[in-house]
Amino acid sequence: MSTDESASGLPLVSVVIPTRGRPELLRETMATIVGQDYAGEIDLLVVHDQEEADPSLADLGQERRSVRSLTNEGKPGLAGARNFGLRNTSGEIVASCDDDDLWHPEKIRKQVDLLQQEPRMLAVGTGIRLLMGDRDVDWPGRSERVTHQRLLRNRVKELHSSTLAMRRSAFAKAGEYDEDLPHGYGEDYDWLLRASRVGEIGVVTDVLADIRKDVPSWFRGRSLNTADALEYMLAKHPDFADDRRAYSRVLGQIAYARGTAGERKAAARYAGRALLTYPLAPHGWLGLASISGVDPQKVLGVARVFGRGVS
Repeated sequence: MSTDESASGLPLVSVVIPTRGRPELLRETMATIVGQDYAGEIDLLVVHDQEEADPSLADLGQERRSVRSLTNEGKPGLAGARNFGLRNTSGEIVASCDDDDLWHPEKIRKQVDLLQQEPRMLAVGTGIRLLMGDRDVDWPGRSERVTHQRLLRNRVKELHSSTLAMRRSAFAKAGEYDEDLPHGYGEDYDWLLRASRVGEIGVVTDVLADIRKDVPSWFRGRSLNTADALEYMLAKHPDFADDRRAYSRVLGQIAYARGTAGERKAAARYAGRALLTYPLAPHGWLGLASISGVDPQKVLGVARVFGRGVS
């Protein structure tokens, strides 16, 4: 039997959680991972980025649920922390989770089932529940497969970093997380774009993860960070420009980010390019709205009503 398999014959699942400065939320997240109904073994690694590891977290482990805590010795930041976790685990399946999100008990079981049924599938997400503070919004998966073209046109909420279960072999094909990505913004999206070129991406359409949108994060950048990262991704992934809708979407997102940061001239240029590229896409208009004096949070609220993100 492979060392990557438990006595049940099911693959070992390694879960990597990057964290910084949120011990109470982290423990809530860990409890939902330790409590998975998956019959195989789960190895949970908490990677503390720019802070000391907490060895007491190991006490949260249970039978067939090991817990470790390490300080990130790689490049600081989210991408570096994820890569450090990847290099310090051995599971055939690698799952990622942010330190404030919550898993439903059947999440890993259903994802491993799908990966075993579909050998060409490299990564699997799930439907999500957005915890907005004043309300919860369910976002079940729209389809069981996500093509590269769809990923270019849409960030695909079901492929959130807290939902992904990935074959370790996928990183040999697509590479690790990009540690040169400005401010670490969108490192999971960049990886998915690469993975979707070399294999299939799937979704368990059930809502199986709760994503907190009502708490701050050390790893969430400011508007200019977002703009810098999206400009980097446009240069790194030239196939955005081959699809007018996809290209307009990202240009509009950059316009929105620069507009909310007060860079009105740059925002206007990007919004204009977005609208010239594909005037029917909403993102260019959202970019213009961000420099018109409208409260950026209201613009974001309108985007969510229509089921579109601007990040």
